[in-house]
Amino acid sequence: MPVKIYHDEDTDITIVQSKVVSFIGYGNQGRAQALNLRDSGVNNIVIGNIDDDYAKQAREDGFSPVSIEEAARQGDILMLLIPDEDQQTVWNEKIRGNIKPNSTLVVASGYNVAFNLLTIPDDMDVVMVAPRMIGAGVRDRYVQHIPYPCFVSVEKDPSGTALATCLSIASAIGATRGNGAVGSSCREEAGIDLFAEQALWPEIMAIFREGFNVLREAGFSEEAILFDMYLSKEPAEIFERAADEGFVKQLKYHSRTSQYGQLSTMNRHDGKDIREKFHHILHDNILSGKFAEKWSNTKWAAEELAKEWKEVENAPIVQADERVRDVIKPDRKK
Repeated sequence: MPVKIYHDEDTDITIVQSKVVSFIGYGNQGRAQALNLRDSGVNNIVIGNIDDDYAKQAREDGFSPVSIEEAARQGDILMLLIPDEDQQTVWNEKIRGNIKPNSTLVVASGYNVAFNLLTIPDDMDVVMVAPRMIGAGVRDRYVQHIPYPCFVSVEKDPSGTALATCLSIASAIGATRGNGAVGSSCREEAGIDLFAEQALWPEIMAIFREGFNVLREAGFSEEAILFDMYLSKEPAEIFERAADEGFVKQLKYHSRTSQYGQLSTMNRHDGKDIREKFHHILHDNILSGKFAEKWSNTKWAAEELAKEWKEVENAPIVQADERVRDVIKPDRKK
C-alpha cells in the first residue's frame, strides 16, 4: 500500500500561526526551524535553551531565550530539538513537570518516542516532523524556495487534531513544497536512521578502509589511493546522480570498463553474509531497544564515543588522510 504524501494544499498554516511555539534547543534543527516558522508568519515563538553559545545565537537572531522550564510552561506546541541522548534526562528534569495542558509535542527524530523513553501526559498530542537533512539545509532550501524531503507522523492524538497541527508545522518550515512530506512513523524513522548509522555506513567505511590497506600493501602511493577513492569527490558525484536518476542507472556515466567491473561483481555477490550481519544489527540491537537503553545513559554515551574517536585516530587511512591533506592544503592548520 503506497504511503501518504502531503503537499501544501493539504495543510492549514494558520493553525501554527495561532499557537505559542516553544523550541527546546536552538542548535542544528532548532535554529533553522525557528527561523523558517518566523518567516512563515509564526509570531509567538519562545526559545528555551541553557545559557550557552546557542542562546547567544538566538539573541543575535532576534529572539529572547528563556529557561527550558519556562519555555515548556508557555508552549502550546513544544518542538523538542535537542540531541537524542539528552532528551530523556531533560524531559524528566525540566520539561515533564512544566507542560501546558492539552499541548502538542513535536519531534524531529523518532528515537525517544519509538523506544518509549519519554513519559508523556495522556492529554498531549505527539507528532513527528523530521526533515531528512541537517538544519543548515532546511534553512537554505526554505530561503531559496527549494523542496526537501521530510517524514511526518501522528503518534498520539487525544485532541483529534494532531494531524492538522503536524501538517501546519511541516508547511511552515517548508517541508510540504514540491514532492511533499512523506507519511511515516517514529519507529520507521528511528529504525531506518539507526540502521544506516550502525550497519550501512560502517560497512561502507570499512570497505574503504580495507581497500586502502590492500592497495597500500601492493605498493601504491597513499596520495593516489586517497584521490582515487574519495578526495576527487567522485563518490559524492555518483551518489548525487543516483539520487537524481537512479541507483543503477547512474552507471551510464561510467566507462564501459567500469560498468562491466561493477555490474559483473555485484550481480554475483549473493550478499548472504551482509544480510545476516544487517539482520542481527537491526533486530537484536536496534528494534529490540538494546541500543536505546544504553545510549540513554548520557555519561556512558559520552565516554564510549570518546573511546571510539581515540581508536579510529590510529587507523592508517586516517593518518594518511591527515598527511595528504597537509600536502594539498599546506595552510589548512593556520
